[in-house]
Amino acid sequence: MYNTNNPSNWSWSKAFAEMDKTVHESEMTQQCINHVLNYPGEANGVFMSLNKTQQNDVYEILNKIL
Repeated sequence: MYNTNNPSNWSWSKAFAEMDKTVHESEMTQQCINHVLNYPGEANGVFMSLNKTQQNDVYEILNKIL
């Protein structure tokens, strides 16, 4: 059965568009985390001090926003 949503059946332009979308979402997620949690720009910012449940909550909220 032919599935047009299967990535192996995508055109190059659709594949690159999906890649751009994924990169953009990733960058926006990182920026949101940085701004929401007042990240100081160091490797051990506020987000890293949250416990796993709190980190998951932040990602869940961001997924709804983005």
